[in-house]
Amino acid sequence: MAELDTAGLESGDASVPRIRMGEVGTTGLKVSNKVILEEARTELRWPKVINTYKNMQKDATINSAINLYKMMLARIDWKVEAPKGATPEQEKKAAFLQQCTDDMEATWASFIQDVSSSYVYGFSVQEKVYRRRLKATGSKFNDGLIGWKKLPIRSQDTISGWVFSEDGRDLQAVEQDLTTVNQYGRYNSLSARNGNVITIPRNKFMLFRVNPERDNPEGSSMLKNAWLAWKYRTGIEEQEAIGITRNMVGTPVIKIPAIYLSPDATEEQKSIRDYYYNMVRNLERNEQSGIVLPNAYDPESRQPLFEFELLSVASGKQYDTSAIITRWDYKILTSLFADFLKLGQDQVGSFALAGAKTSIMAMAIEARLREIADVLNKDLIPQTFALNGWDDEELPKFTYTDLDEEDLDEFSKLVQRIFSVNAIEFDREIANIIRERGFGATPYPKDQPVDEDLLPQNRSRAGDGMKTAGDGTSTSVAGQDESVDNLENS
Repeated sequence: MAELDTAGLESGDASVPRIRMGEVGTTGLKVSNKVILEEARTELRWPKVINTYKNMQKDATINSAINLYKMMLARIDWKVEAPKGATPEQEKKAAFLQQCTDDMEATWASFIQDVSSSYVYGFSVQEKVYRRRLKATGSKFNDGLIGWKKLPIRSQDTISGWVFSEDGRDLQAVEQDLTTVNQYGRYNSLSARNGNVITIPRNKFMLFRVNPERDNPEGSSMLKNAWLAWKYRTGIEEQEAIGITRNMVGTPVIKIPAIYLSPDATEEQKSIRDYYYNMVRNLERNEQSGIVLPNAYDPESRQPLFEFELLSVASGKQYDTSAIITRWDYKILTSLFADFLKLGQDQVGSFALAGAKTSIMAMAIEARLREIADVLNKDLIPQTFALNGWDDEELPKFTYTDLDEEDLDEFSKLVQRIFSVNAIEFDREIANIIRERGFGATPYPKDQPVDEDLLPQNRSRAGDGMKTAGDGTSTSVAGQDESVDNLENS
């Protein structure tokens, strides 16, 4: 096993200050009875927030943004790379991990799809299930090494508690409650053994989180910042629908005799008053389609004792609900970095602006991809190596392809400009990058030399137009350098 490069450093002779090297403080994460209490709003606190996020996902605007994230994530190709300067043994181990991704019961793409649920809920718990790679165990291989059988998700709505160490610093396990999902007896055997609550030790699962603060195991859902805008927009849409359904603009008013509103009203009169209170309330909430009033008149004035009317303003509609709803839509999509989905719908926006905003969303997805790769590289790979008895100091790592498609025009300009001035040496690594990114061709082996006949030559004479006639690119004296207008020479 190769030793890591320590730059030949050793401890010095200077006096060493006295300091406690261990941990003293804590993150201050608020936990009570295995439940995280960081969120101030009860609607966004676990487990009530589960239903909130489920309802938000049904919203057309939010659903389009979330599905776009998932579709762009599905385009990503994952591969395992050996460490730089890897030995043949390390190359074999990297190839072994790549085989493991194709040797699971479910596909690697479905695993990534499950992990993407963390965008909605803030976290995703994926249990690590191993097996020996034998034909008898269902593996494609028969070498007896420890590989991955599956990496299944543990549904967020079954997660009931987080188990921390006594000092509150380290997450030790997660609890899964099967009570709500065992209505049809599918998990009876598990419930009988565990009393409906399964405790999964920390070393048995991977925890994928979005923007974790204070090392919060629940992370932070992408929908959290969109919740307030969604709540207001939903309320306005409901009121708009009520107004359209009833074709009315105004407040329902029911007139009843004053005695019914008096503190001296009898119990019977109070009961009638409460009945009409509920009637008005149900009309406002659109829970009642009509009303029934008694045909009763005052014996002296001959005026009806009970009367219904709509109190409305003379100008009719007070607000442009379409403009208000559109404003909230923009706020929702902006919080999800997907506001470019609205470009063009309001007859505004440009191709350049759409490209810039798409790049911003790509940056957001890039951050999520990095979080996924970090968990795989710091959890799954080291544990797999340990189970196989390998103690390598340098490990392979998962990498992912670029999210944006390569602009071949821009890429070709880059190659032309770099090699026209000999800005970088042309070796096999550079040649493979050009083959892969420019043409999608299979790279050659790293040790295969570059054909000397294909080495780039510095033939560019950009900027020579203003030299003395005969020395530059011209044969006669020019009044001005026309080449400066050529942006390709810049």
